[in-house]
Amino acid sequence: MVGRQTLDLSTEVRILVPQPLLPFLVSLHMGEPTQRAKVTRARMLSPTVRELVLVPLGSKISFKPGQWVSLKLPVGERPPLTRAYSMAEPESSSGELVLAFDRVPGGLGSGYLSSVKEGDELILAAPYGNFTVPRPLTVDLVLVARFTGIVPIRCILRELFESPVSCQVTLIYGSPTQTEQIYHDELQELAARHKAFRYLPTVLDGSEPAGEERRTESEILASLWQGRKDFLPMVCGTKAFIRPLKTYMLELGFGRKEAKFETYD
Repeated sequence: MVGRQTLDLSTEVRILVPQPLLPFLVSLHMGEPTQRAKVTRARMLSPTVRELVLVPLGSKISFKPGQWVSLKLPVGERPPLTRAYSMAEPESSSGELVLAFDRVPGGLGSGYLSSVKEGDELILAAPYGNFTVPRPLTVDLVLVARFTGIVPIRCILRELFESPVSCQVTLIYGSPTQTEQIYHDELQELAARHKAFRYLPTVLDGSEPAGEERRTESEILASLWQGRKDFLPMVCGTKAFIRPLKTYMLELGFGRKEAKFETYD
């Protein structure tokens, strides 16, 4: 559960918030429980993907891998602008939240977040979402991600392999180019350490190194799992990417609640 914090508007406005943001704070006071979080680290994972580390300043946020936070950004015609970002790392004793996002051309939310610096503060509410792995895991797990759809899946994998895993876990990860293949080295190392984990990366512009997959994610999935439905599929990507995969899962015989999908657009 997200920690609840009562906002004293007179104090917040006088000490912490510039006057132009007064309507922004008022709207937060009237809505869902929120709290401030400080940006403690920022780094570029690729030419277009940025990672932020936030520390909530109110209550520590407990969450399950695969869930996301709702950021309230002071931009747009009628702020706050609400944007959702998945956690990239599991819950930690420090309370840090690690988020990663790609810079969308002309995007207000990603444009604003691309400019924040260490020490800046953001307003957030969390956690949300059901893109989580059932525990205990009793069937093989097939994860399919495209581009920044890898973010919640990376969080899931890091938590999953903190303890022994008895089922087979397969990740099919498609990136637009080699330079946009985030967390790739880490995933390769994870596969090298754990026999239960199979990592199948593919680069969609065909520039992947020799020996790696040269097919789309759906083609890899079809070649490996055709005729099988004794596994749990979890897919994260854009709506355009997920739509045909949903159809494919239905054709395989999966019911509406027998596969999990998460979109980020």
